[in-house]
Amino acid sequence: MFETLTHNDLLKCGDDDTKRIAFIEQAINDFKRSDAYKTADIAMKYYRKENPDIEAVEKVIYDMKGIAHQDLISPNAKLRCCYFPNILNESCAHLLTNGIGFNNEDNKALLGEDFDDTLKEIYTDALICGASYGYYGESDGEKTVLNLKFLNTIPILDDYTGRPKDYIYFTQIDTDKPLCVSLFEPDGCTEYIQEESEAMKISKKKEPYSYSATWNDVEGVYSTSDESTEIPIYPLYNINNESMIVGVREDLAALDLMASQLVNNVSQAELVYWVLKNYGGMDDIADANFIVNLIKSHVIHVDDDGSAEPHQITVPFEANNAAYNRIKQIIFDNLCGVNHETLEAGNLTATAIAAAYSKQRNYSAMMESRVFKFLRGILKIAGVTERERFTVEYYETINATEAIQNAVVSAPYLGDTETTKRLAILNGSGERIEEIMKEKAAEQIAQFSSTQDNADGGSDGLEV
Repeated sequence: MFETLTHNDLLKCGDDDTKRIAFIEQAINDFKRSDAYKTADIAMKYYRKENPDIEAVEKVIYDMKGIAHQDLISPNAKLRCCYFPNILNESCAHLLTNGIGFNNEDNKALLGEDFDDTLKEIYTDALICGASYGYYGESDGEKTVLNLKFLNTIPILDDYTGRPKDYIYFTQIDTDKPLCVSLFEPDGCTEYIQEESEAMKISKKKEPYSYSATWNDVEGVYSTSDESTEIPIYPLYNINNESMIVGVREDLAALDLMASQLVNNVSQAELVYWVLKNYGGMDDIADANFIVNLIKSHVIHVDDDGSAEPHQITVPFEANNAAYNRIKQIIFDNLCGVNHETLEAGNLTATAIAAAYSKQRNYSAMMESRVFKFLRGILKIAGVTERERFTVEYYETINATEAIQNAVVSAPYLGDTETTKRLAILNGSGERIEEIMKEKAAEQIAQFSSTQDNADGGSDGLEV
């Protein structure tokens, strides 16, 4: 990890505001100098469809003395592929598009109406940077979960457990704007501000965290407190606690460089060079006049023993294209993504589709447990002590016809409710499951009532 300052270092500051401010300033500076921050910053630039590596590449030419000079003449296109953000977005969609199911939906309601969207933001930020943080607090007067981005959040670890004990959250819109800092400790939050060319100072004294209630399904609310000793922040870590850019950055840079060079070579190939035979007495000025006259008149005059032959550079497109596709597949493999070009072969079977999703499904399965741990941590902060159970359904391309047939064949074993749910999801009506179930129940009641009425009528007829 990047931290050099720990929770015990903060305790040594006591109530001395000057020491505590010095602690915060050093923590922020150490964080920005750390490898974790620099890696996350690079990853965020790639996610924003920037490529700092390709931007740093400049074409050079060498003079007779071997001294390099920037080449300002040759084409120098700098292309950027978007595979990194696309694959990460798809990875997030694969796990979270269908939402997280809670065994007790009342628990999910505690996390705010927009919790599913916020969870996607936190998850995506964890993939990009290696970690992200959920903050359980108030927004517009209601309790909800907010995303504290990795690049703005510093966990202060405990010396003995290695777990976050305090947090520093800082924001600054620009270098000439105020630096705003929040120090989260177990007994409350203190806010600081540093105006341009001024020293940092307290803008809001420490306040305990807001009212919390502890409850479960059996006892309901059984404990209340006006002050909470639980810091309302919980981390979500990516696998190995590292950014997805690790091990892939070089591949992305190589792919962008190859695409750029291919375009540059094609542009360069548009130039035609001439081989003049028995015109060795021409100098640079004569050569330039030859081209000017050719452009003007499109006519070449040659002597009996001379000749002028045009030649054009041939770009090895097939070789470049093969290498490009190979590197692209390496990127998909390293990021556990799905190359959808492999799914464009027509009506693929469910087995073939499942094979294409195997890496992404394995990655989602690994992250699933981390997301569940994060959710339980946030629910604990919200006051829920029961162990909530979660369900998730991966979002994947499927062979719809085959999937529907399987659901229908399995109906006798799954039951009417589960079969209806599966068919609704397969037909794109997953959000209407409850409504569909109510409609089916009403139809069954109406059908039963109609059958009962007919039976009663038939009995009367026999008696007559």
